[in-house]
Amino acid sequence: MSDRHEWERDAVVWLAGRGAEASETPSPARPLSARLARAMFAFRAWRADAAREADAARFAGEVLARVAALGRGVRRVDRAPEPVGSAVAGPLAPMIVAAREVHAAPLVELGVAAGTGRELLDEPCDAWVALPADLRPSRYLALRVIGDSMTPLLHSEDVVLVDLDLAVRPGAVAVVRHPEHGYVVKQVVRAGTGRPGLMLVSLNPAYPVLNLDLGTGALLGPVVLRWCAHPVVKPRLAPGP
Repeated sequence: MSDRHEWERDAVVWLAGRGAEASETPSPARPLSARLARAMFAFRAWRADAAREADAARFAGEVLARVAALGRGVRRVDRAPEPVGSAVAGPLAPMIVAAREVHAAPLVELGVAAGTGRELLDEPCDAWVALPADLRPSRYLALRVIGDSMTPLLHSEDVVLVDLDLAVRPGAVAVVRHPEHGYVVKQVVRAGTGRPGLMLVSLNPAYPVLNLDLGTGALLGPVVLRWCAHPVVKPRLAPGP
């Protein structure tokens, strides 16, 4: 189709749209031609699609802004964690203290870790990971994420580092023990006015919000670092002549 024909088509659609806005029902005395009626229908469909795209763009912008805000509190490392030989064997609790002495953290598979009736710190562990040299001394625990409830911030197979000595602030991403769902990684939000407890929010809207009554769960600690299992590799530009 030529540029002229495209311009004419767009003009007809625009005129039809003006007519549609003035009166959604054509007057019997001024019947619309079949071509103009088709143009009006196309314009209405385009207007509906544009509205949906605008809503989707606004929603995507809100999600990206929310993820960016959360990401500022969670340091990102675009590689797998470096394994370290564990100095002791047995349950997790004593390993956390021992690993701190060598600036490391025990690694637990969150997907197969303690269920609703078991304590995470009683789980056996035989893998440690090295910590970044500039990370402050503390008691840390590394857990491998399973599932997509926290995408796009966290992905399945990512490893998160939890600071066991740091308080969980409202809005932070943390590892929490829920009485029905076991240990989960969620954003911790205060419940609304008049509602006790906390809300555990997934970034993936396909997952429902979990309610956590104070005293029935355990705030293990905030996530302070994430090792990305599948980092995004930026394409390299070809060298110039």
